[in-house]
Amino acid sequence: MAFKEYLRSKMEKAFPPSSLDPDALNDPPPPYVLPAEFRQAGIQEDELEILRDYNTVMIVDDSGSMESLWDQACRALATLAIVASRYDTNGIDIHFLNHRKAGKHLKSPEDVEELFESVSPCGPTPLGECLERVTIQLLKDLDKGKSHRKTNYIVITDGRPTDDAESAIVQIARRLDKAGATLSQLGIQFIQIGSDSHARSFLESLDDDLKEKYSIRDIVDTEPYVEGEVTAARLTKLLLGGINRKIDRSS
Repeated sequence: MAFKEYLRSKMEKAFPPSSLDPDALNDPPPPYVLPAEFRQAGIQEDELEILRDYNTVMIVDDSGSMESLWDQACRALATLAIVASRYDTNGIDIHFLNHRKAGKHLKSPEDVEELFESVSPCGPTPLGECLERVTIQLLKDLDKGKSHRKTNYIVITDGRPTDDAESAIVQIARRLDKAGATLSQLGIQFIQIGSDSHARSFLESLDDDLKEKYSIRDIVDTEPYVEGEVTAARLTKLLLGGINRKIDRSS
């Protein structure tokens, strides 16, 4: 897998051989340096501080059409795990649409690689069922009046759902309203990879139409058709953009 060479280079940069020298064990750790791809994308370290206030949950489309994009998604999330763990001690969670195996509190590229190697893309795109599954505990806690950390669900997909994702999102929004949750409690951000025009139209309709159509809160943001390779920096810019738009709507 080409990702192994990528992972090795990342780890060598993060942990150079000199850092493992027994004589240097008592030295203070080197200052944190934001990965070059983040700096090149214009992301400033202080912009990332807002991630401390949120749980980040990635939902990855593992349908058959994602096979050619699997290594790309793995690389992006491996780097994102390193950066996210700097600002969120819980790390990131990764769920898949079809496979029930999930990664909880991932903080290292090895954790992400191990998870992705255990999953083979195949099957349909059951987005609605997955959203219901991954939000159920948060919604139950809110129903009981328990506080819950603000959570962003980032969905990486290349196609249109094969189930009724719209109804699932509407029910989630209504339960948030019923529980009196803050507007920033939960957000779902769709990031489309690939150029399927039907998928693009559907995802845009989730973003643009649901609030007025069903008289519910706006919990969806969509970034249709990400051209070129999906990287950790690009995912993070989109994540930050979604958070900032949510804050703007709440104020």
